[in-house]
Amino acid sequence: MKQKPVLYSVFDVAFRLIDHALNDNEYLQPQKLHRLLYLAQGYFGASYHGAMLMPALFVAEEAGPIEPNLYVLMEETRPDVRLKSINDKTKHFIESVWRQFGHHSVDHLNASIRNHAPYQDAWRAGPGTLISFDEMVTFYTAVRKTATTPEAEDVVRPRVMRSHKGKPVATTDWRPRRLK
Repeated sequence: MKQKPVLYSVFDVAFRLIDHALNDNEYLQPQKLHRLLYLAQGYFGASYHGAMLMPALFVAEEAGPIEPNLYVLMEETRPDVRLKSINDKTKHFIESVWRQFGHHSVDHLNASIRNHAPYQDAWRAGPGTLISFDEMVTFYTAVRKTATTPEAEDVVRPRVMRSHKGKPVATTDWRPRRLK
């Protein structure tokens, strides 16, 4: 299946997550950034019928999944990259990922993701093995809420809009069932 990611690069998500952390007076550790990117990619696919958020591939490493291109480029410092503008729906999704997972420690995210089937399957094949995007989508679509893993519907928080009378109303995107 041909995929056209919603965003142009992994940096469009990474730097926005880093900025969310800075706004919350938090240093976003590189490992935590990679885990958040991985969760964003998986939950976006689960929330939007297999759509890819960013053109990013993740590999299984001992601590958890990493995006190797971002890892290599940001090894020394944050590169000067001009970000493309993104639509409000995608901005809202990235903010929702930060609100859902940003408060967790690196250790918590590592332990949680290492128990997820897509990572485990890749890890069993050996360090550096690509984690299948299709397996990520399948896993995060089927996941049932646990103490460490929310359902896809719980990740994207409702937006607040105004009714015709001016009252605040919580809304979410309509997502029809996918027919088989």
